[in-house]
Amino acid sequence: MPRRARGLLHHRPVHPCRWRHGDGVTDHVLRRARCLVIEALYEAETSGHDAEDAYDRRLQEVEGEDREVTAKRPATFGREVLRGVLDSRDDLDRRLQPVAPRHPLRTLPVVERTILRLALWELLHDNSAPVGAVVNEAVELAHRYGSETSAGFINGVLRTVSKEISAARAQEPGEPTSTPEET
Repeated sequence: MPRRARGLLHHRPVHPCRWRHGDGVTDHVLRRARCLVIEALYEAETSGHDAEDAYDRRLQEVEGEDREVTAKRPATFGREVLRGVLDSRDDLDRRLQPVAPRHPLRTLPVVERTILRLALWELLHDNSAPVGAVVNEAVELAHRYGSETSAGFINGVLRTVSKEISAARAQEPGEPTSTPEET
């Protein structure tokens, strides 16, 4: 249910901010930061609010109950991912569309689109986590925020995209090919 703050209509987080530690979904601090990013991007897309303001507001909301996620590293990580997704949204959409041609991005639920964009940005621009971990994080976010079929759909799309990215990187000039030397 939306609420009013400073005369503006604000959406509440998609899910309550109370983290359920140990539930397999929100037990890592960077995962909790991703949750805040998803919620901020969702609010921005559904209400037209500024995504960075929405992210900052969410950080303030959880500050009292979860100091880990508001610490410098997770908060900075979340802000970096948020800005990256916002800055490269058109490129991310162009890369995602051919992978699921029967499901145009504009017809996908907002939360699925948002999770796909976040994960693809991480696959392309953030080398701090292995590909499998990025895909797994996106699937866990889909379990938390999406419908019953969201996780499977997101897993399939991201597995396909990650294979394409790996193949493209293997073909980049200056990179050694993966063919073994014959002796």
